[in-house]
Amino acid sequence: MNTKINVYYEDTDASTRVYYANYLKYLERGRSDFLYKLGFNHKNLFNEYNFYFVVKSCYIEYLKPAHFEDILEVKTKILNISKAKIEFSQTILRENILLIDSKVTIVSVDKYGKIFKMPNEMLEILEQKLIKETN
Repeated sequence: MNTKINVYYEDTDASTRVYYANYLKYLERGRSDFLYKLGFNHKNLFNEYNFYFVVKSCYIEYLKPAHFEDILEVKTKILNISKAKIEFSQTILRENILLIDSKVTIVSVDKYGKIFKMPNEMLEILEQKLIKETN
């Protein structure tokens, strides 16, 4: 799934390039939008099922910079799923030019930070999405 990002002045450093840590925010928006488009809301997941997601690992390769007033596209797809983990491949592009390549793993945890199994209906929807993306 794709998410559009506008680069604002506040996102940049003195050279008008996007400050490196802001790409992590863009990737987070892409993952959140991905879940929203599948019908999942973070607040509802916590209120109904008592869990939320945390980032377990993040690999990011900075290939080219983005600049002030660029319009970026965050592409998010599932690489792998388990009962408590989702591995994403995420890229950030500007006009089909690859700027960022990343792999982010999130895990579901309860309010105490313990690993928590995602609900079956969520796992089914995520697995269906994974099957569609691999075909």
